[in-house]
Amino acid sequence: MTERISLRQFHEAVGVEDWRVVGEGVCAYFRTGSFAAGARLVHAISGLAGLDDHHPDVDPRYESVTVRLRHRTRRGYDAAVG
Repeated sequence: MTERISLRQFHEAVGVEDWRVVGEGVCAYFRTGSFAAGARLVHAISGLAGLDDHHPDVDPRYESVTVRLRHRTRRGYDAAVG
């Protein structure tokens, strides 16, 4: 089970500088410079441990990748922060 944190705790956490809290979770936009570099990022994301309950939405574009991360509950999607 994921421990819920406040928005302040999220923003004060280390390593979340590129991430923004949105209604359904968190979102980050990464400039990759090329589609090939974006594909490598998507591949790296697919291999991350611990994503089973978070279902990342990954949107690769020609020179960027947008990643949205939401927490899935039995009731549906719920923000992982709150």
